[in-house]
Amino acid sequence: MNFRIGHLASIAALAGLFSLAGSADASTITTLYNTGVDGSGNVLPNGTTPDPHYTLISVPSGSTTTRIITSAGGFPVPPYIGDNTTSRWIVPNNTPEGDNAPVGTYIFRTTFDLTGFDASTAKITGGWSTDNNGLDIKINGFSTGFTTPANQFALGFAAFAISGNFVAGLNTLDFIVNNAAGTTGNPVALRVEMTGEASPVPLPAAAWLLLSGLGGLGFIGRRRKAA
Repeated sequence: MNFRIGHLASIAALAGLFSLAGSADASTITTLYNTGVDGSGNVLPNGTTPDPHYTLISVPSGSTTTRIITSAGGFPVPPYIGDNTTSRWIVPNNTPEGDNAPVGTYIFRTTFDLTGFDASTAKITGGWSTDNNGLDIKINGFSTGFTTPANQFALGFAAFAISGNFVAGLNTLDFIVNNAAGTTGNPVALRVEMTGEASPVPLPAAAWLLLSGLGGLGFIGRRRKAA
């Protein structure tokens, strides 16, 4: 009877270890980042190029490399909303125009990985700020319908929430920004703060069989030791 109890206890303990391993931070999409931060989520200094998690996949002309800007560089922060410890503004790294960029549409892209998560349960909530207006946020090419006015950069963050069109594995999130007015261009920028959650993929039956087998080995080991 004691061996039997020990056997069951081993299985339960191993199941607990598998559960902990599979659920540690499992509800958080850890590969989803704000603009202007490093891999640990710490904000980066003014002039850092490129942003490690955002790329420009489309521009009217000029540089497709991103650059981080803060109040340390002066204009346009302010009138852009000021620095914090959560995110930074990112702009095209145009030269010699500085922070001015050609008129037209800019698409800033970030990617994140849902490997190990159930994509149907994923959701992202957050806020974005833009100069000039935000035209759309797209998840894997699908429009979410979120937009911002031309002066959002001075107003703060506009909220958004995404709860569909996620896929298993790698996902793309595009923030589409319009740079309007002026004959020689003017600053264009993006700032994003967001978090994501998803449920982990359930442990397959084969893993439970493995747990049972490992528990049995533990039982045999204890029995031999007792003998």
